[in-house]
Amino acid sequence: MTEFPKWFCLKDRLNFTIDPQINPDDARFYFGRDDIKMRLQRQLRRAFIAPGVPKLMVWGPYGSGKTQTLFYLEHYLQTDTPSSCQGVPHTLYVTVEMRSNSTASHLHMQLMEALGKETVAGWVRRLFDQVSNLDAALQELTDDPNIALALKELRAAGDSTFVAWRWLTGQSLKTGELSGLSLTRNLGDVGAGDLVNVLVSIGNLASRVGEKLIFLLDELEELQNVKAGDASESIHQYFRRLAEPANASVGFLIGFKADVFDDSPQILQRGDIMGRVGPSNYVDIPPLPAVSDVKTFVSELLKNLIDQEQAQASITEHNLDTELGIYPFERSAFELLADYATQDPARALPRYIINAINECAIQAWDEEKHLVDEEIVNSVAQYVFA
Repeated sequence: MTEFPKWFCLKDRLNFTIDPQINPDDARFYFGRDDIKMRLQRQLRRAFIAPGVPKLMVWGPYGSGKTQTLFYLEHYLQTDTPSSCQGVPHTLYVTVEMRSNSTASHLHMQLMEALGKETVAGWVRRLFDQVSNLDAALQELTDDPNIALALKELRAAGDSTFVAWRWLTGQSLKTGELSGLSLTRNLGDVGAGDLVNVLVSIGNLASRVGEKLIFLLDELEELQNVKAGDASESIHQYFRRLAEPANASVGFLIGFKADVFDDSPQILQRGDIMGRVGPSNYVDIPPLPAVSDVKTFVSELLKNLIDQEQAQASITEHNLDTELGIYPFERSAFELLADYATQDPARALPRYIINAINECAIQAWDEEKHLVDEEIVNSVAQYVFA
């Protein structure tokens, strides 16, 4: 029997699933929501003027496409960089993990490890090549001489560079290790702002060598796992400092799950965070609102995932009751799928729609049918959208 991808004329993929974490090329896709896509692009363009880097929150229910949104925005920044961006976007996707006792130090460690020692060391070396006095140049990036000393040490070789990196990530050093680098304290001893100062200083360094540091932080609903009051407050202070107008060098695009905004992590909806990020930079990714929107989403997906020339050849060869844009669905089955998807508005979400397309196509292939018909949609969709 013909393999599934060939049966339905798929282009370089095994099925109809979209997942940029498995197939990075899928990051370019953003189907059926041009209004949201245009709004997000506009906010990014504006952000590079003020506050200087993007500070954006994307939220919605499970399955609404928040992760795809973050990857699409990363693709947009890298391939169609706004003219307002004075530098090359250096984007980092991080799936944040938080426990009941997690603090700002845990969050900072995750961001720094995603950034990586070699990246920062490379920026220090590039700065060294550009200036006549590295010490002075580093001191211009930060108000804290400890940070300047630790960054300078990254250019060196040997154990000291690893000790400096450990300090920058917030790990505690022994007294001898601190004195060996002429550092006066452990990072974070004076609070979460101490940690943010390192990140902002590194962002300043990136800007100095022509790059813009932007984190894509996903699954921030994990913040709700933090139960200890002091731990939660330290994380709140960390985000508050990152959101400050004074931070024009480290951007963040945050995604979190929430059916309604009141369900979002309390830290991210506190007034001092929202006021700094700005209400227009909290973007809701809701269910697709109408049958026509579902049809647009499905049609755009099918046009992009299917080889249209091969599909047209199959339509002609087998005299199929379909057309490009709805193939491999029969016309009536395509309409029926859209109806099923919108019977419960809360289920009219990309994850469920894509799952339904896959399940319908697999059943059609298993029955050796060239098209998904109404019988297959009825047998599959009632469970997917239940």
